[in-house]
Amino acid sequence: MATGSQAHKAKKTIAIIGGGVSGALTAYHLVQKQVQARIVVIESRPELGLGLAYATPSLRHLLNVPAGKISALPNEPNHFLDWLRANRDAGATEETFAPRAIFGRYVQSLLAEAKGIEQVQGTVTHYQQSASGAVLTWSDGTELRADLVVLATGNFDPSPLPGVSEAASASGVYRHNAWLPDTFADLEQNAPITLIGTGLTAVDVLLRLRELGHRGTITAVSRHGVFPNRHEAYTPTPVAAIPEGTPATCIAYLRAIRAAIQDGAEWRAVIDSLRSATNDLWLALPFTEQHRFRRHLQRRWDVVRHRMAPRIADLIEAELAAGTLVIREGHLASVDTTAEGAVVKICRFGNVQEFVSRRVINCTGPSMNYRNVDSPLLKSLFSQGLATPGPLGGGFNCSTHGALMGADGQASRVLFNLGPGRLGTLLESIAVPEIRQQAFELAATLNEHIGATDRSMPLSVPISSIVDAQAMVTA
Repeated sequence: MATGSQAHKAKKTIAIIGGGVSGALTAYHLVQKQVQARIVVIESRPELGLGLAYATPSLRHLLNVPAGKISALPNEPNHFLDWLRANRDAGATEETFAPRAIFGRYVQSLLAEAKGIEQVQGTVTHYQQSASGAVLTWSDGTELRADLVVLATGNFDPSPLPGVSEAASASGVYRHNAWLPDTFADLEQNAPITLIGTGLTAVDVLLRLRELGHRGTITAVSRHGVFPNRHEAYTPTPVAAIPEGTPATCIAYLRAIRAAIQDGAEWRAVIDSLRSATNDLWLALPFTEQHRFRRHLQRRWDVVRHRMAPRIADLIEAELAAGTLVIREGHLASVDTTAEGAVVKICRFGNVQEFVSRRVINCTGPSMNYRNVDSPLLKSLFSQGLATPGPLGGGFNCSTHGALMGADGQASRVLFNLGPGRLGTLLESIAVPEIRQQAFELAATLNEHIGATDRSMPLSVPISSIVDAQAMVTA
């Protein structure tokens, strides 16, 4: 760790905003590359490496990727599995689905090996460009000058749900954030609960409710009424299901997938054969085709791509069979208060269903409408034109290197992003296999920028100029 004001002045500074897995792995790889810079990770939580997903107190929350495929290091595929066997579970195999909290401890063990990372606990509320980089301001007025800045802010709260009355929110019968501890507080054991959503967030909430002793009926509401599929063993396919040269349209991609399944490949093998090429296939689609996918195919993709661990799938199926978990298909129309708690109305094909619940929990997942999330930092970036949403309106518009695209259409050479924010331009950017690669590559990009001696270039330059500058550095 650099100490003393002179040491800090002598080194350039890389500030990483967010200390979850994305930020932690970026810092780790910067240390591994021996970057000649002060590395500062700014995180509101006291511990680095956990973030929201891996800070869960429940060991029932399992990874949805098996141990043999979720190493944090892209060049060492068995790194997590070896660590798991040595530190937690000697009998773990490549197909073991470990608790997420354990994976968080694994990431922290990597940070413990990476000497020289400074941790600052706080929340950045404002970003201001400077002649040499940027000035970050905390909520208490503290400032940090940085040459390069990484946004590793992770996920934000869900978008507001339509029809939720002020009375429902004020009384607590409606809970907007599924991850706050008081979401589960003061519930009678047999109270009926409603979850809005049937994705992985809803699965986590159900598991947590049962772990805390809740035994009442849980109703899950969603437009499609489908939970994620389960992981099962399969024989991998030797080639990608969508071959090179396939026309870049949704229908052509679908036909290729269906043809592979009709030829005898297991559907999980077909989906996973696309893992390394998913984002390339996505980027090849014209805007109109990407929009068509988001509207008609996104949910179908999510339930087959982001699957549940077998043990969790067993529990969900058992709850459905017992009637303690009930699925209602439809759009949420309203949530209001009643003497029994909340009255929920949903609409499907023009028909309105109404039922009573003691508590309603928003499980729709994080908001990708970054212009409207409750973040002073993001509001600062968008208001200054330093950040713009992705082409479809969500996340950040980024270059292939993760540089934020400004309102002037140019890529920043100071401000970078990885993780969920890149869903503005990518299809997949939230799972560890994608994040670990982004962190590895971003560390290399930042190292090249730190090594550059020409600081007379403008803070915002075309992507082609960035590529040319990097070529000069590495020549």
